[in-house]
Amino acid sequence: MTRHPFRWSSLAFGLMFLAGVGQWAVWKQDWLTPRELSLASSAVLIGLGLLGVIATFWKPKQLTTPHIEDDPSSSERSDHEEAHPQS
Repeated sequence: MTRHPFRWSSLAFGLMFLAGVGQWAVWKQDWLTPRELSLASSAVLIGLGLLGVIATFWKPKQLTTPHIEDDPSSSERSDHEEAHPQS
């Protein structure tokens, strides 16, 4: 499994969307007070920071692929015998 590159544009759009929903929830729907929204956003940022620290130190298992030199049944092995003679 290969790791895909991080997309900053997706992160920026997601944060703008969450900010818009948060503002709508506070001012139009009265779901949260401004104090509750600030606490919720702080908790989300702390959680994302912890996930970032975990992702930094977590090393995924790397799958090993057989090399051409290790596979005796490979047809390309005879092409490389001049470069790596076996005596």
